[in-house]
Amino acid sequence: MKVQQKQKKMNKVTEFERLLESFKEDYVKFTEKGNKAAATRARKALQEIRNLAKDTRDEISNSKREMVS
Repeated sequence: MKVQQKQKKMNKVTEFERLLESFKEDYVKFTEKGNKAAATRARKALQEIRNLAKDTRDEISNSKREMVS
């Protein structure tokens, strides 16, 4: 596997971690402090996590197909 491919995959993991941390912070602000703007940011982070997860899932499936071929 090329170094760039490995780095790209690790960047996805880092992005997941960043988005999850952002979600956690905003979720706490909303649930504990009642900050309505934080609720919007938390939902946005969840949507980004969802999209990133879908893209990553598709990439994994495509890579798996290429390995079999």
